Amino acid sequence: MSDKEFLEFNKKGWNNLAKSNKPFSNTSLPEYGPFMANEDKLQLFKNIKGKSVLELGCASGNSLKYLALKGAKEVVGIDISEEQIKKAKSLNIPNAKFWVSPMEENPGIPINHFDYVLSLYSLGFSANPIKTLKLASSYLKSGGTFIMCWIHPFFNCLGIENNKLIITHNYNDESKKVITKGTDQIKLLQYNLKISTIVNSLITNGFEISQLIEEEPLSKNGIGDYHSTYWDPKKLESSPTTLIIVACKK
Repeated sequence: MSDKEFLEFNKKGWNNLAKSNKPFSNTSLPEYGPFMANEDKLQLFKNIKGKSVLELGCASGNSLKYLALKGAKEVVGIDISEEQIKKAKSLNIPNAKFWVSPMEENPGIPINHFDYVLSLYSLGFSANPIKTLKLASSYLKSGGTFIMCWIHPFFNCLGIENNKLIITHNYNDESKKVITKGTDQIKLLQYNLKISTIVNSLITNGFEISQLIEEEPLSKNGIGDYHSTYWDPKKLESSPTTLIIVACKK
């Protein structure tokens, strides 16, 4: 499958999810992921007042609205789904601009411009995550901060069989996989990269790692608001759900 086919597949999936108006798991600030500590605790955007922010894979714009309300002077979002961008624009966020485009392409976003670039559970839906990380670096000012979170690669390897925790995926396998989202089980493609692949790519593209966060899940007693056995309590007892990386552009 070519990158173009990958992107068309995901564009269709995200558009269908947005148009359905049915609930589906979609992380937005102040949350950083299922059962993960949120921004109120982690304070990764503690100096946001008066700053500029770009979000890669901004979905319906709720994270950018949150940051604008916290004092960001400029918020910009890019997303492959025009249906998601319609929802984002309907929020009427002050000083906001939105682009309908894949993350691995620059549709006209200024370079060396932003104080923060955010990728919130979006990197793995890119047809070329490494190229996306390179672009993230290009958008940031020197000294700017890149914040990303994604499914913890080890958590993704775990499964349940006969009520027992087992290894179901090879950690070394970074090939694309089909997943389903929402009550209609809409299909999407995603990559799950190793931690070393992400970190080494960030270093190659001029970043210094400031923080690597792998916190224990806040709840280990059930699925909660996440209606999928993917978040089985036995998995929650055994691994962080989310990997957060904070990196500074040199």
